[in-house]
Amino acid sequence: MPAAATVIRPREPVAGNLTMTRVLRSEWTKLRSVRSTWWLLSTTVILTVGVAVFVSPGGASGKPASAAGFARSTQYGSVLSQLALLVLGVMVFTGEYHSGMIRASLSVVPRRLLLLWGKLGVFGAVVLALSLASSVAAFVLGALVHQPHGGRAHVWFGDPQVTRIVMGAGLVLAVTGIFGLAIGAIIRNTAAGLSTIAAIFFVLPLLLRLALPSSDQGFLRLMPSNAGGALWNAALSPTSLSPWTGFALLCGYTAALVAVAAWRLRRGDA
Repeated sequence: MPAAATVIRPREPVAGNLTMTRVLRSEWTKLRSVRSTWWLLSTTVILTVGVAVFVSPGGASGKPASAAGFARSTQYGSVLSQLALLVLGVMVFTGEYHSGMIRASLSVVPRRLLLLWGKLGVFGAVVLALSLASSVAAFVLGALVHQPHGGRAHVWFGDPQVTRIVMGAGLVLAVTGIFGLAIGAIIRNTAAGLSTIAAIFFVLPLLLRLALPSSDQGFLRLMPSNAGGALWNAALSPTSLSPWTGFALLCGYTAALVAVAAWRLRRGDA
């Protein structure tokens, strides 16, 4: 009798051979291949550093600031930079939904949460490195440009609150970008996502601050922008949270949104 034929099993589909490393590499390629990524990252650096260089820490009065006040003044550009990273975060997901590329992405990475973690990992690493570097550069250049004319001792890392303010501004900027990514993953529409983040971070806090009496503004410290601003002494609320409590609250908001995004990505259609 002829020997039994050897059964050759086909290899598992490519999706079964996926690893986190491959997904991260793919997401990095997608992120850096989009021109808007470089424009928005460049805008983040220019705004963060430019305000520190061109805006005097003493303001119109010209009075020298304390060490903490000087450090805070060099980070005001990060308030404007938040918008650039929020926009980029939203577009990381909505861009694929708008172009229809999300179907191809999910066919290659059918484990949808793996796709979310890949985008989150790549985007988070990029914005964290960029934000911290921009904050440090803003402080260093601001000190070089303005302190010779400040009439006070040289302010540097190690002075009271300076390190927390400088590094804190970078941390808040990075977490804010991830907040935008989560919003984009949930809403999946660029215009709606941008409108949502503009309302949450810029429009609502300002309108409520102007419309409500001071005695009724205590809850403003719990809004994402003020919670994050507490870490680097920039919260625009009558009674701010303590620095690390405010940052923890911002991280909590962001983690909750990421959880909602993960649920929606698993349950929703592409």
